[in-house]
Order: sequence, then structure tokens, then C-alpha cells
Amino acid sequence: MESIQGKTIIISGGASGIGLGIAEALIAEGANLVLTSRRTELLEQEAARLSAIGPGRAIGVGADVRNKQQVQEVAQAALRVFGGIDGLINNSGLGVGDSIESCSEENWDLVMDTCAKGTFLMTQAVLPNLRARQSGHIINIASQAAKNGYANAGPYCAAKFAVLGFAAALQEEVRGDGIKVHSLCPGLVQVPRPHNVADQSPGWLQVEDMAAAVLYVLKQPKRVFLENIGLYGF
Repeated sequence: MESIQGKTIIISGGASGIGLGIAEALIAEGANLVLTSRRTELLEQEAARLSAIGPGRAIGVGADVRNKQQVQEVAQAALRVFGGIDGLINNSGLGVGDSIESCSEENWDLVMDTCAKGTFLMTQAVLPNLRARQSGHIINIASQAAKNGYANAGPYCAAKFAVLGFAAALQEEVRGDGIKVHSLCPGLVQVPRPHNVADQSPGWLQVEDMAAAVLYVLKQPKRVFLENIGLYGF
């Protein structure tokens, strides 16, 4: 298995929930992290906490993944502080509980821009450095909604389907550069995480399950490529 010690990985939506759980697992393996979120105060607090845990180091860079300039600043911070980028976890996302008929244009744009456009902008920002290094991982936290339709979740399904299509096309573009593109498609994940095992919801995934899946992908030998991984509560 490959080591991620000393690798620099950007995690969008890294201040809480799934993103923070992934960050905790990666920093324990010695990775350096650039966390980004719109929640700047919480972001700085969690980055400092993670750095104190170590052995990797974390910084927080406030950004809205829908904003190209802010996203570019995240990549620049990674280069400035850590000297390079080895991976990207596209984790930012949200949904609305609207039917197709009742969904406003504003809600449609909010979901599509956060999930799909945000994935595009974050990926575009890191690609030059990954290409120059001829290696790297891009992991998208998609959803079972990327493969199945659900009532009153049309914008979310559309956005997550788009992420899978985007990732498939991207993989063909960067295959010759040694860059791997993966998408995780989880079912329901219990967020915020429960305080103890007794509070875990039956049939739901836990944040640490997502973190373990990300680690599994990142640590595969260079010769191994994994297809999209579906995860379900049991």
C-alpha cells in the first residue's frame, strides 16, 4: 500500500461533517491538509485542532466553491505553504427538498453550482500542479443520488449525476498524467456524528466509514485503479 505521509491534500467542505471526518483520518496518517469552507471561524478552529493532533499539519482557507477566484486562492495557499498538491477531495455539497415543479430557479442554481460547478472549479484549480507532478488523486464525494432518482431531490440528483459524468470524462483526459479520478457514492450518512455507538442510526453509514473508504483509495498501489465505490448502511 502507498503511504500518504507528507502528501498535501485539499478537502472542500472540510470544517464539519464528512469532510472533517476525512481530515481527521488523513492527518493521523501524516498528510498535510488544506481545508476550505465558507464557515471561516469554524474552519480555523478545526484546522488548529487537527494540527495539534498531528502528525500532519492543517491550514484553513475560507472560500465558496462557487467562486473561481476564491477557489484559485485555495490552490495557491496549498502551493505557498506546502510546496505542492497531491490530492483533492471534492466534498462540498447541499440539497433542497423541492419537487421539480415547485423548485425555484434560485434553489436549482444553488444546488447545481455548489455540487457540480464547485467540483469543476476546485478540480480545475489543482490540475496544473497535479499534471506537473505526474501523479495525484481527485476523489469526489458523490452519492447514491448520482445513480438513482429520488422524489423531491431533483436538483441534487441532477448535480450528482453531473459529477459522475464529469469525473468519467476527466479520467480520460488525465490518464496519461498519472492522475486517478474516483467517486464515492454513499447512501445515508449520519451527520452530525453521534456521541456514542448506541446513538448510531441502524442502516446509516457513519462519517468514519467515509474516511476509511477515502484512505483505502488513496493508499492503493499506483498500478491499481478502482471504479466508483458504492457504500451502504447495513
